[in-house]
Amino acid sequence: MSPRRKSKSRSRKSSRQHLDPYFAYLIFVGVGLGSLQVNPEVRLTLLWSTLLALSMIYAGRKPVAARYSLANLGRGAVVGLIISLPFLLAARSVLNASSARLFPMPSQAALFQALIFVSAPVEELYFRGVLQREQGLLSAAVLYGLAGTVFFLPIFRGFALILLAVVLGMGLLGFVYGYVCNQYGLGASIACHAMVNLVLLFLPPVLERLVQGLTVID
Repeated sequence: MSPRRKSKSRSRKSSRQHLDPYFAYLIFVGVGLGSLQVNPEVRLTLLWSTLLALSMIYAGRKPVAARYSLANLGRGAVVGLIISLPFLLAARSVLNASSARLFPMPSQAALFQALIFVSAPVEELYFRGVLQREQGLLSAAVLYGLAGTVFFLPIFRGFALILLAVVLGMGLLGFVYGYVCNQYGLGASIACHAMVNLVLLFLPPVLERLVQGLTVID
């Protein structure tokens, strides 16, 4: 084989090599288990940073398709609003307590930024842009649900049923996000995820404070 053919063969092999998404998930789990004693806010940042870094490593070898349009972003946001608004109307106080426990941020502004500009795009980039692309919707949704254990085990340690409910809820949301991604693209699933975060985790404490303020005035 000539040197030119050898170099072409090597380039083809290197182009085919990319980070296995299951192996990346194990790295994410390892970081989660290794940081159980870390401050919750710092730990969330560490886990999101890990997912982002793993996605970037994957994308360096195999670019992630991130097609989007304003129409598809709107469709994703509408789906997110439809599936989350009934829960806000029916269980605002429960969601308020859950938000404070799941995401112990120092301020409402920090909570908004974390939920909309970090959690939604970073989680969608890995679970839909990488994992679902390689392994399909079912695997991505199931592993997204199980990621609830990685994210929130220190918070709900000793409350197995609550943790199970979080895992099941995230798994169901994973199916919705995956469907939206398949239909309208990664940008739409990010918009859907951001809207769900906004309605279920950001608005409840805002509305609770507003109601308390009105009660004091009365």
